[in-house]
Amino acid sequence: MTRPTDISPLTRVVARLDRASLGDVDPGIVPTRFPSIDRAIGGGFRRGDLVVVGGDDSAGCSALSLAMALRVSPRALFLTGEMHAERAYERALAMAAKVSLESLRLGAVTEEERATLATAAVTLRDRAPVIETITSGTLDAIDHAVEATPDASLVLVDSLECLLDRDSGRDEALGFAVLSLKRLAMRRNVALLLTTHLPQLDRLRHDRRPRLTDFGLGGAIGTHADLVLGLYREELYETDHGVSGAAELLLLKHRDGAKGYVDLYFDNRYSRFEDVLEE
Repeated sequence: MTRPTDISPLTRVVARLDRASLGDVDPGIVPTRFPSIDRAIGGGFRRGDLVVVGGDDSAGCSALSLAMALRVSPRALFLTGEMHAERAYERALAMAAKVSLESLRLGAVTEEERATLATAAVTLRDRAPVIETITSGTLDAIDHAVEATPDASLVLVDSLECLLDRDSGRDEALGFAVLSLKRLAMRRNVALLLTTHLPQLDRLRHDRRPRLTDFGLGGAIGTHADLVLGLYREELYETDHGVSGAAELLLLKHRDGAKGYVDLYFDNRYSRFEDVLEE
């Protein structure tokens, strides 16, 4: 009997094309379930790829990554160095139920909202991402978490800066972390999404949409990532232009396709991103 490992890579590519022509789902693709994003990147993230999402402070990179974690199937693995797991689940519940995060925390919800929250909680128990807090700041901790969640097709790390384990040589250390995460994605055969800040962003320039050079780190992200996305919300800078909620996700690097952008909507009440193509 021929083992899968005996099949050449070219044969596997042709077989995948044949399956796609028949409408079969490609197991190597992990759809984000955001229609506009999936259409722009060829159906979804690819296993083995490193995806980096960066934006200015308060742009919502963490919220967007959590929103993707809530949509993908099977369950995603969400690793955060920004908050305790309970707080992340709290945000997820507010997003899913469309209930104000502040009201949820204070317990000041209406009876209708309470019923909605209960329904969302039941749904999340069945398909919520596995959420763990990163406290050690080491890549080994991420590798162990991925190993312990073998059914995860998408791993989200929020954020790159939480992996800094020393004060000196910051750019060198974070640049090596980017390379290590790319290797981990290939070794574990998962799509890995990494959020990061933009240390080189010039907030005084006219167009503050993210650029590849804004990610800094000596170009490590532009070199090692397969897909680099820049999140931009004009209302962070121009509050009187009638752009409340408008968001752009720019494809700054796309190893397998063209650059471009996707329009999203951010509802600040629930810290929730939505696709403008969705009803």
